[in-house]
Amino acid sequence: HSFPTRRSSDLYKVAHYSRLISLQMGFSEIEAENLKIASILHDIGKIAIPDKILLKPGKLTNEEFNLIKSHAEVGYEILKDSKKDILQLAAKIALEHHEKYDGTGYPRGIMSSELSLEGRIVALADVFDALSSERVYKKPWPMEDILNYLDSQRGKQFDSRSEERRVGKECQRSC
Repeated sequence: HSFPTRRSSDLYKVAHYSRLISLQMGFSEIEAENLKIASILHDIGKIAIPDKILLKPGKLTNEEFNLIKSHAEVGYEILKDSKKDILQLAAKIALEHHEKYDGTGYPRGIMSSELSLEGRIVALADVFDALSSERVYKKPWPMEDILNYLDSQRGKQFDSRSEERRVGKECQRSC
C-alpha cells in the first residue's frame, strides 16, 4: 500500500503544531523537538489500510470505519518493541492520538487520566490539521469555525483546562 491520504507536508504540519502546543504547555526545547519527531509517525498504522478505503470520498461503512480505527493499534504494534526512546514515544502517540478526554475515543476508550500528555497534544494537533486542511471528503474549515469547535470540545475531546483557542490562533499565525 502507498500512504496517499497525507502528503509528507501534512505529517510535518501535525509535527509542527505538536511542537508549538508542547512549548506553550511548558515542555523544554528538547522535549518539544522529540515530540515533533515522534509525532510524524502517529498515523503509521494506516499502512495496513487499503487505499480504496483511505481515499474513499464518500461516507465510510461501519466495517470500513472500524478498519480505519484499527490504524492506532497497528501503529503501536509496529513501533512498540523498539529500544529507542523516540520510537517508544511514537508508539504511545500512535496508540493514543484518537483517544478523547472523556473516554469516548478509540481504540481503548480510556479517560484522560490514563492518557499521556504527549498523546493528548498530538490528538489536538491532528484535529487542528484535519479541520484546517482539505481532504478527499471535505473542504478546509474557516478558522473561526475551527476555534469554535475546539472551544466546544473542552472536557469532551480535549482537556477541560487546556487553551485550545489560543493554541489554534498560534498555529494559524505560525503556519
